[in-house]
Amino acid sequence: MTMKSRALFALVVALLPSVALATEAERAVMSKAEIPSLEARVISTPPAALNLDPFYQKYSDADGIPVIGSQTVPDAAIMVARDILLFMLSERPDIRKQLVHDGARVGIMAIDETTTDLPEQSDWKKPAIDDPRLSKCEARDYARTIGLQSDRDYWAGRARGMGGIYTTGAAENILGVPDTRYYGENILVHEFSHSIFNAIRSADPALAARVETAYAHAKDKRLWQGAYMANTLDEYWAEGTQFWFNSNKAYITDTLTVVDDEDFKAHDPELYALLAEVYRADHHIPADAYYKHPARMNSAHINLDASGKAKDDCFS
Repeated sequence: MTMKSRALFALVVALLPSVALATEAERAVMSKAEIPSLEARVISTPPAALNLDPFYQKYSDADGIPVIGSQTVPDAAIMVARDILLFMLSERPDIRKQLVHDGARVGIMAIDETTTDLPEQSDWKKPAIDDPRLSKCEARDYARTIGLQSDRDYWAGRARGMGGIYTTGAAENILGVPDTRYYGENILVHEFSHSIFNAIRSADPALAARVETAYAHAKDKRLWQGAYMANTLDEYWAEGTQFWFNSNKAYITDTLTVVDDEDFKAHDPELYALLAEVYRADHHIPADAYYKHPARMNSAHINLDASGKAKDDCFS
């Protein structure tokens, strides 16, 4: 070490204690901040104007759309849900405006809460055997499955989130908790996309009509044999939305795997082009725990017969 280097080293060593003291002093000053965290500023009790049940103790605003939850919902889940909504609506202010006009809101369930714990859904009944929402297999097996369940047990087992003007999601799914139901795909993205499509029906009916045409074409071409995506027009849109954002469980057959936006574009370019009119071109919601996550590949393999039709098909 040269004399110059030794002198520089000695100077640095001499300054270290004062640097440390300065850092501690700065931390002490920062501890007095009036905004200690983002959550402290953007999560509050719900405004009285919303006229919500006292069950809801947490609230955040997603550009006019309330995100709400009980006291036991983690703040992080409220924050992540809020960000997901903002990113999904960032390209279409007309759709956001329609949702606000319609009174849309989003509720988050804690891990120990279920659908019928939410005041708005506490009186929900299980579907009857002729309910059009049931898949072929659900209707076929009704007597030995749904028919034996209580209303609460049915909804507890049915979903960790629902779409509609009141969209719901689950904290454990939003935060990406391993070994929980639906780990590997973002259910809030799916369910909120239902609300978006309902708003499109009013804000952009021509687009809604083109989505319906794309769905008919996809069914004719058997693009999504055996997949939940084939069940209804609304599920076609919602599952497609998840693929757009790289946040869906893979669609896997003997000859095909669709797991990311590029696979999706190649397989169903008609729906892809329509989604491009609504969502961000980067295909990425930064707050999404499952973006390009390897757990997306934990998906059932769909067996096709020689004609390309799914065996034991519940949806097509």
